Amino acid sequence: MNTLDDVDVKGRKVILRTDINLPVEDGHPNKTVRFDRYMETIQELSDRGAKTLVVAHQGRPERDDFISLEEHVEMVSEELGQDTVFINSFFGSELDEEFENLEKGEVALLENIRLLSEELESASSEQHSKDLFIENLAEKADLYVNDAFSVAHRAHASVMGFEPLLESIAGRVMQQELENCRKIREELEEPLLVLGGEKPSDIIGVIEELVEKTDKILLGGIPGELSLIIKGNNLGEKREWIEKNGLDEEKETLERLLDNHGDKIIVPVDVETGQSSKKPGKIGGEEMVWDIGRETASNYAEEIKNAETVLMKGPMGAFDQGHGNGTRKIVEAIAESEGFTVLGGGHTSSLVQRFGHSLDDFSHVSIAGGAFVRFMSGEELPAVKSLEKYS
Repeated sequence: MNTLDDVDVKGRKVILRTDINLPVEDGHPNKTVRFDRYMETIQELSDRGAKTLVVAHQGRPERDDFISLEEHVEMVSEELGQDTVFINSFFGSELDEEFENLEKGEVALLENIRLLSEELESASSEQHSKDLFIENLAEKADLYVNDAFSVAHRAHASVMGFEPLLESIAGRVMQQELENCRKIREELEEPLLVLGGEKPSDIIGVIEELVEKTDKILLGGIPGELSLIIKGNNLGEKREWIEKNGLDEEKETLERLLDNHGDKIIVPVDVETGQSSKKPGKIGGEEMVWDIGRETASNYAEEIKNAETVLMKGPMGAFDQGHGNGTRKIVEAIAESEGFTVLGGGHTSSLVQRFGHSLDDFSHVSIAGGAFVRFMSGEELPAVKSLEKYS
C-alpha cells in the first residue's frame, strides 16, 4: 500500500483518520503513549503543508469515556505549538467553511465521530462510501490518510468508507505497525513470547498462530494462573474470581495447547499473594493471587536476556492495583535486551511510561489492542484489506 512517502501533501486537503482515544479520569482525557505516537503523523502533515482535517473517536456510546473531543483539541494545539480548529458539526456551513479555509500546515479536529450512529455499523468499504457523511466530506478533500491501526479490526464508516472515493494511503503509525507486526509474525525465527493480561481469549489465537515457530512461550497474568489451575494447583480465592468473571471460557482450548505443546509453554513456578511469593498449591483458601512470583520473574528475565526476538502481550499481574513487581522486572529485562523487542496491546504499551522507560528502549511498541491481537493471530483486518485494495 502507498504511504506518506509516496505523495506530496503540500496544499492538499487531507482527511486523516487517527486514534487519539484516551483513558478518561474524572471526566477528562489523559495523554498516553498512544496519543504521542498518533501525534507524529499529525505533526508531519502540518510540517509538510497539508490542510488536515482529523477524524477520531473517543470511547463508545453508554460508556463513561464517551465524551466530546473538545479537550483533545487543546492537547493537539499544545503538541503542535499552534491553534487547532474544533469543528463540532458533521454537516453544514461550519464544516464546509472551516475545512475550506484551512491554510497550509493548519489542522482542524472534528467532533467525536462515534456521535454519528452510522459510524459504528459494520459494512464494506463500498457500502460505507455511500453514507451521506462520507460522500459529503469526500467531496471536499483531496486525500485520505488512514493511520488508525488500533481500530483496523473495525469495519466502521470513517475507517473504510473514504477509500473508494479518494486517493488513499497509510499513515506513519499504520505503516510502522504493519511492518513490525509482520516481521514478528512472518519473518523472525523462534521469537520468545511473553503472554499475560486479563483475558486468556486475547492470547489463545497468538499461541495457535505462532506456537510452531516459537522456542518458548512464557505465561503470566490470568492465562498463567488458569494454566496452573488446569495443572491441578490450588490458587485460593483466585480460582473463584476467574470463574466468576468468565475468564475460564477458553479453559479447554488452553488445556489442549498445554497438552500438545507442554515443552514450549512455560507456566509460573511461584506466584505473589500480596504477602509473599508462594509455590502453586501452597496457597491458603482465602488468599488472592496478584502477580507472578520472584523466582518466576527471575527465570523469565533470564530467558528474555538470551532471546534474539521477544514479543510481550499483556502484564504479568495486577500492576494497576499495586502489584507490579513481576511486570516491572519483565519490562526492564525486555528494555535491556539487545534483540528485536515488541510490546503489544493497549495496556502493555502503557507500561513504558509507567516504569520509566522510553519508546526508544524497544524495537517497537504497538499501541493497538484488539487489532494487534487479531493481526498476530493471523486474522485479516478489514481496514488493512481495504487500504491494500484501494491504495
